[in-house]
Amino acid sequence: MAAEAAISSAVELLGDLLIQKVKSMQGVEGKVRLLKEDLKSMQSFLRDANRKQAKEEKVRDWIRELREIAYDAEDTIEMFLINVKNVESRGVLKRCTSFPKRMHHLDRIGDEIECIRARLDAIHKRREDYGIIQIVEEAEISQVELRRRLCPWQKDEHLVGMEDAVAEVMRESVLDEEKRGLSVAVIQGMGGIGKSTLAREIYNHPDVVAGPFDRRGWVVVSSEFTPQETIKQIIFQLSRSDEEKKKLVKEIWKLEQSMKDKNYLLQNLQEMLHKLLMGTTYFIVMDDVWEQQHWDYFSTAFPQDKSSTLILTTRNKIVAKHDQYVHKMKLLDPDKSWELFLKKAFINNTNGTCPEELETTGRQILEKCDGLPLAISVAGGLLVDTQDKSRWQQVLDQINSYSNIPGNNVPNVLDILELSYQNLSPQLKSCFLCLAFFKEDVTIRSNELASIWHAQGLIQEKGSRSIEDIGRGYLDELINRSMLQIQDVTIDGQVKSFSLHDLLRDVCLSKAEEEMGVRIVKGEEGGCSSASSYKPRHHVVYNKSFKTFSSNQNKYLRSVFLLNVGEALLPFDEIRIPSRYWKSFQLLKMLYLGGFEFTKFPNSFRCLVGLKYLRIHTNRRLKLPSWLGEFKKLEFLYVEYVEFSGVALKMESLRCFSTRRASGRAMKAEEWKSIESLKGMRLEDWVEMSSGLIMSDSHLRELSMYLDSMKVDDEMVRRGRESLQKMTNLVKLHLYLDRWPETMLELVPNLESLTSLKMDGDYFYFEFPAFPPNLSHLPLPNMRNVLMEKLGKLPKLQYLTLRNPNVSDYTGRMKHSYVSENMWSMKILHGGFPCLKALSLKHIFGLRGIDVEEGGMPCLKQLRILNCPNLEPIQNLPKHVIISYA
Repeated sequence: MAAEAAISSAVELLGDLLIQKVKSMQGVEGKVRLLKEDLKSMQSFLRDANRKQAKEEKVRDWIRELREIAYDAEDTIEMFLINVKNVESRGVLKRCTSFPKRMHHLDRIGDEIECIRARLDAIHKRREDYGIIQIVEEAEISQVELRRRLCPWQKDEHLVGMEDAVAEVMRESVLDEEKRGLSVAVIQGMGGIGKSTLAREIYNHPDVVAGPFDRRGWVVVSSEFTPQETIKQIIFQLSRSDEEKKKLVKEIWKLEQSMKDKNYLLQNLQEMLHKLLMGTTYFIVMDDVWEQQHWDYFSTAFPQDKSSTLILTTRNKIVAKHDQYVHKMKLLDPDKSWELFLKKAFINNTNGTCPEELETTGRQILEKCDGLPLAISVAGGLLVDTQDKSRWQQVLDQINSYSNIPGNNVPNVLDILELSYQNLSPQLKSCFLCLAFFKEDVTIRSNELASIWHAQGLIQEKGSRSIEDIGRGYLDELINRSMLQIQDVTIDGQVKSFSLHDLLRDVCLSKAEEEMGVRIVKGEEGGCSSASSYKPRHHVVYNKSFKTFSSNQNKYLRSVFLLNVGEALLPFDEIRIPSRYWKSFQLLKMLYLGGFEFTKFPNSFRCLVGLKYLRIHTNRRLKLPSWLGEFKKLEFLYVEYVEFSGVALKMESLRCFSTRRASGRAMKAEEWKSIESLKGMRLEDWVEMSSGLIMSDSHLRELSMYLDSMKVDDEMVRRGRESLQKMTNLVKLHLYLDRWPETMLELVPNLESLTSLKMDGDYFYFEFPAFPPNLSHLPLPNMRNVLMEKLGKLPKLQYLTLRNPNVSDYTGRMKHSYVSENMWSMKILHGGFPCLKALSLKHIFGLRGIDVEEGGMPCLKQLRILNCPNLEPIQNLPKHVIISYA
């Protein structure tokens, strides 16, 4: 965490200790209270120190030392609580005989607190020498995220200065009717100039989305490149259905199991990609190709028998040896730079003007950006939604301060990016630094990051605002400051996934190591990104480099991310670490394991009872052991494929449990009092769990279930509905079914709290059910007998998605989406869909038109269309509707 967040965490822990553990703190309560006050008083000095650290190394050292003191204070308190708990958990006789040990722990924590206070006193005296003053007027957290949300359709960056580039690449490489075979367009330019933004605009261009291409895919290559993984990602991206993707995943898994030779495996993957694309037209973007050699791994895998297009983005010269067009990106001219800057600084002001009193300062800030779009966007993000002249001048002064640093005569883009980080609130700094846990160029899912923030203690409920809302607000503010790049949004405008630009990732890694104690370890040799003189608090390990852990430092670690990013899954048995080793991780709160082939749940983890967060990515089914019930602090548990054993687990603190697919006996649970989200359950699991788990005052807000009609009978459906009907706080319900007998319609509860209902599966033949009264979100994939007139009468429906439906028009005649010869039009009647804001239509091949009667869909703001090739211009749409093709 940043220094401010580290101190806040320590202060909060000390406060909890005084409230909850007074009886155990005989003789040291006063010392704990004094330490808390000392740390709290230092927070007001940190604000001034942060402003001065860019200029003065000694101030940066002062901040680092203060942060380390806060960490040590937290370590001291947590180790004391662990030791006291170990004593108190014994029987009555042993507790009496262990009194001397308890007094030893009290004496020890007293001495350690005195030592910490002496260190605080020393740096407090040095503060005066450095001229660090007390500042108390700043707010704890920026209010931007409280007052402004992203527009639902605001997915891509402002494409200022790129209109001509889009048209040129489309003309020269995509829409050239005379081209034959494979055409390759190379978009070349320096980091931050907008290569990926240009490529994404072309990728989502209506003439590409609704064009002649059978398959379309996007893959990031990056500097941390492995050819096997990249080809696998291309294959998965090009899958046209979930069924095809499952089949390909199975084929690749068999290849990896049977082939140990990496070169032979690569050759087979190349052949698989070639076979998949043969005889089809395709459009593929390979983003961030670093070297010629990286491209050479793929060049022979792409067939040239049809008119297809590849787009490569790169910082270097790449020779594709095909029908090649090279587009060299240019810096923005002063006028375009100013236009982009204003759009970022005044995100809610659409007229593109700047108050006269701010223009001179704004132009001076812009000169420092040198026409680089990323720098301009970040600089504009520093001023988002503020017209305070002093604030604009402060930003200019901060940028100029970098030119006063010895050896840095002119501020560069990294200086501006670092300044953006320095201007974040303490909480947002720590949120941003958590991105160091993720691999380069990976697409990050918002809900996964939010759970990490929560486990790190960075999100706490405030009044009526939920943790989910607060996390979403933090994410929106980072995006609005141009520090994150949106990859995908939900139909209601929530950010679904995003990425981090390479240059901002450099800032993130540097600051994460310096301010958060993050250590990145790569490769078999155990090399790390850089060395730090401070204790590591978070460890990110790529491949099999477990030996790089230092047993004498494990006790300080709060997070461990073990990521196998190699060519094939590694058997965990090969890297097994004994229990006595894991016992040294006494303060570990987060464990993330990805890419390992577990054969069973590692018994050596049993000692990690302090975990709050456990995520395991593996393609094998894992049984949940009974000893997980000993993890009293566990709040987040994610296991990709889980097998339930029928043993009841008592997990009082668990908030979120998620799996992709469950098997085994029905899941049993005891006293899951805090559960808010359950994903991947079967109906039989839900029925079993709810009997002893769910009460009318349950906190459960989100539930996803899989129903197998071959195993589910009417009685189970009845019991399932009865228990669901008691979930008075349930907001989201996702039902996946392999088939849908009419009796299963009874499962959908009639809850006023339920606003989002998704019914997904392969076959749906039934008359439409009576929906819960307050639905606002309704995704309907693969549905049959979709009655548009009935849907239009839902009073509060705001977001509707139809994917591959069988729709009945207003006359009641059935229309099959997958039969293009059976053309039909969708009619929206007068007064239909009174609150609908967004409509998404996907893979509806027979849809010819949409006719909206006057007064139909009066609130519609956006219409998304994907793979509806026969759709003609739409009649009578409400004004100001934005149509997108993605």
